[in-house]
Amino acid sequence: MKYLKYILRNVRRNKLRTLLTIMALAICLMLMTFLYGYLAQMEVWGREADKYNRVVVMHRQGFAGRVPFKTLDEVRALDGVVAATPFAWYGGKYGDGTEFFAQFGTDPNTLFEVWSEFKIPPDQLAAFKSERQACVVDRALAERLKLKVGDRVPLQGTFYQFNLDLKLVGIYESPETNLSLYFNLKYLDEGLRQLEGTGSAAAGNCGTIFFKAASADIIPDLCKRIDEKYANSSEPTKTQTEKAFSQMFVKMMGNIQNFILFIAVFVTVSLTLVAANGMAMSMRERTTEIAVLKAIGFPNHTVLAIMLGESILIACIGGLLGVAAGRGIYALAHQVAPMVIQISNMPWEVMAWGMLVAGGIGLASGIVPAVLAARLSVIDGLRRIV
Repeated sequence: MKYLKYILRNVRRNKLRTLLTIMALAICLMLMTFLYGYLAQMEVWGREADKYNRVVVMHRQGFAGRVPFKTLDEVRALDGVVAATPFAWYGGKYGDGTEFFAQFGTDPNTLFEVWSEFKIPPDQLAAFKSERQACVVDRALAERLKLKVGDRVPLQGTFYQFNLDLKLVGIYESPETNLSLYFNLKYLDEGLRQLEGTGSAAAGNCGTIFFKAASADIIPDLCKRIDEKYANSSEPTKTQTEKAFSQMFVKMMGNIQNFILFIAVFVTVSLTLVAANGMAMSMRERTTEIAVLKAIGFPNHTVLAIMLGESILIACIGGLLGVAAGRGIYALAHQVAPMVIQISNMPWEVMAWGMLVAGGIGLASGIVPAVLAARLSVIDGLRRIV
């Protein structure tokens, strides 16, 4: 610590070069932090989901397949199922179509039993259960659309050939902003049944089923029993925990994760070379000074530590700025698109890895100039004119 003041002075010696090096590190680490935060949030979502013992039943072919209502009734009747609710994506347009948010048809009687972490006033929940055209939204969406209880919420169908005329009866609180609207799926189903042709063919479908199990221990057996029951039916199922369901989205991205890793490696190497070039120039400018230090008794290991300390300090400042900026962009992205960035707080391990990478870049970029400075002889150093 007694050499810290000297290291800080050297860092400020060429302010422009130091600033450019810090900004280069910050910008690249900001991008890396955001991308890895996006990938890591799926894992965090899965860990959080494990606490609620939720299980997802979907068609074996994925979202393109259909899960009929009779499957929902049969799943509800299984031992160990506390509550089950349908989840059908509507995807309609609101207003002029510029505001995009999630809209799901569900069962008002069981939605808040399956998602027990969602909180809604009892009177609003009662209205949601009693009114066929009722809907509820989370508080963030209500504030974004400037909606209040009692407002009409018309939705124009895109996937379904039936428009919804909904009434907002409740605003719920959720641990994470999700910008989601829930309505009674029976309202949509009844409207589809009144249509002719392809529109009516979409009726009787509950999309996916989310259910809460009595305990985590019985989930594997429940998943196996459900899939075996429908294995030879016209609507075979794929049953998995909510954690596995969240990881499915990561797998759907295919080689994007490897592509991000590939980019990160080359960016790190490039940053190391840029920082090393700056450190080499700094050492060359201070050749005579280093020789004087050694002449007055500074040992080689002290000179080595001073040079490395300068390099690591610059890299860590850039890393701190980059990680902070990446976290800020991540939080902003969650507010704008919570369906994509589902966790508001970036996982701490991503930020820790970002700082570790920054420190590694500082060490790798400074090691060669520092060793050369430590090995510099007093005579050779004093001969040079910088």
